[in-house]
Amino acid sequence: MKKQFEGDIYFTPKQAAEYFNLSLSTIKNYIYAGKLRTLRTPGGHHRISKTELMVTMDCSSAEPEDAASRHSSAVFLSNITMALFNAIGPAGRSLALHVQKVSELCAQTAKKLGLNDPELNRTKIAGLVHDIGHIGIDKRILLKSGPLSSREYELIKKHPVLGHQTLSSIKELNGVEDLVIQHHERIDGAGYPKGLKGNDIHVGARIIAIAEAYDSMISEHSYKTSISKDMAIAELIQHRGTQFDGDIVEVFTKII
Repeated sequence: MKKQFEGDIYFTPKQAAEYFNLSLSTIKNYIYAGKLRTLRTPGGHHRISKTELMVTMDCSSAEPEDAASRHSSAVFLSNITMALFNAIGPAGRSLALHVQKVSELCAQTAKKLGLNDPELNRTKIAGLVHDIGHIGIDKRILLKSGPLSSREYELIKKHPVLGHQTLSSIKELNGVEDLVIQHHERIDGAGYPKGLKGNDIHVGARIIAIAEAYDSMISEHSYKTSISKDMAIAELIQHRGTQFDGDIVEVFTKII
């Protein structure tokens, strides 16, 4: 039941969803992404003021005004990324195909989760450019056929930070860089580069982590063979709650 405190009305997440005719998952994703400020009850439950909801939803509804600019910049950047990847050679062409497939999987998953259009588009774009940081990695490492050494692997692990640095100066893609730098974080906190855990990881980054892991498993690479779709799904399920968000894994495995 909604309550009034100090002149404002506070909702539970479910009431907030009903008030704005949104899905509950959309409200939760706003909270998890830090886009919707809440009060916490002594029992740890979220309470959202009507004023906060109005401000946040107004900002959200205004965001599509920049959609054309955002889309134009995304297309331009993705074309450059594809060209640079393709120039690397076979490994680069594999990367180009990988990010395209990941982007589409991200869009399908975000839609099924009930993310609003701005968040869905941001996640789709981030899926397309999540590996852009590879451009800053030594070409000899990217082209290497066979397992990477521990030193080479540590260099590869820098690509989320390099991607963040590349994207952060493009104002039309504001927020995309946050998903890119987080896409190798893990729910249990054992990921990189910051060791974020749980809902501290943006929902879009949690989606990318699953989509890219799945596509990497079912795709052929110079350093490994692919596995079947069923085996890849089994891997995702096995690592839900540790490497991957369990709720998103459940949704993802239903759409592929």
